[in-house]
Amino acid sequence: MRKITVGTVDIGEKGINMVVDALKRGRISGGVNVRRFEKAFAEYHRMPYCVAVSTGTDADTIALASFRQLGYPPQGEVLVPALNFISVANAIIHAGYVPEFVDVDPKSWNIDPRAAAQAIGPQTVGMIPTHLFGRPCDMDPLLELARKHNLFVVEDAAEAHGARYKGKLVGTMGDMGAFSFYVAHIITTGEGGAVLAGDEKQAEVLRSLRAHGRACSCPVCKLNVDSGYCSIRFEQGGDLEDSRFSFLRIGYSAKMNDLEAAIGLEQIERLDQIVQARRKNFFFLNEGLGQFCDYLNLFEEGEDGWISPLCYPIMVSEEAPFTRRELVKHLEHSRIETRPAFGSIPTQQPAFEYLGHKKGEFPNAEAVGRRGLYIGVHQNLSGEDLDYIVATFAEFFKKFGE
Repeated sequence: MRKITVGTVDIGEKGINMVVDALKRGRISGGVNVRRFEKAFAEYHRMPYCVAVSTGTDADTIALASFRQLGYPPQGEVLVPALNFISVANAIIHAGYVPEFVDVDPKSWNIDPRAAAQAIGPQTVGMIPTHLFGRPCDMDPLLELARKHNLFVVEDAAEAHGARYKGKLVGTMGDMGAFSFYVAHIITTGEGGAVLAGDEKQAEVLRSLRAHGRACSCPVCKLNVDSGYCSIRFEQGGDLEDSRFSFLRIGYSAKMNDLEAAIGLEQIERLDQIVQARRKNFFFLNEGLGQFCDYLNLFEEGEDGWISPLCYPIMVSEEAPFTRRELVKHLEHSRIETRPAFGSIPTQQPAFEYLGHKKGEFPNAEAVGRRGLYIGVHQNLSGEDLDYIVATFAEFFKKFGE
């Protein structure tokens, strides 16, 4: 029997052919495919600008770093949910800010707006709510806090392509939206990321930051597309007389390449289809595993949200007569792949011990770290796979009287 994996690689024939075409044309750095990808992703979200980058972590990093170029303080604290993948906290530090961790709501696993309000202090300059595992955050109170305290908001939608909050696509409600196209995510470019922006100045800064802080930041680069002559290049270069070698700000090396963009273009065309398949699988498992609610806390869509599930999160009940490790062992031996549900970055990740947080400061995030896990819910699961998952859980619970 094949292994039921957490993620899937689902690249269509069109995407493969576009990669081959890029290779044949010898255009493998950022070029015409990147621009097409940016246009398609922006249009899908009804946003004016998209800036494609090399990873989702870079998307968070350059989005955050851009705000010191856009009139916000160059230093300060950024609110971030304690329950998160490590990259979001890393990005805050890479961007030159300090992460101010906030506990999560125990039902949604997303940042708790009440806890966020209490965490705001004189050094707070922004927040980065994460739509964890594809469930949208409760954005209205977060945006109200941001307006009240003049904070920037970067939505981390790395795991939530196509998800909606009160009908609005995630990544379009804050000042910017950051996405990841890592291989295990809802749509993929292999690695890759993108930032959605609402105005030209934001997009200009983002394009500069992804290219070392370069002075030239046109939406379409003639040199990258067809090696054509650029009339601007030698007019705005300053003392060096070449804008491609004039740098206005401290930047990053974070460009998407044309091979990744080729894969992504085909993925965007199928995004709605992929999300619908994942939603169908998600609700099938919720119904099938609902009989074990004495032992498991299942992930729900939420009243105001429309989930785009990255995975199928589960939390072992505190009263359960077994441990997460025992359940994981049973699933893994049954060829159902699992992952732990991240946990509390400031108190359960050794890399952040230097901040001095103590166990118990983020009880909800820490509980997920101790008892949470997830399995696959991707579009390539068959009906037989889903039935097998439910049957495997049922087999495990037999020993406990279910």
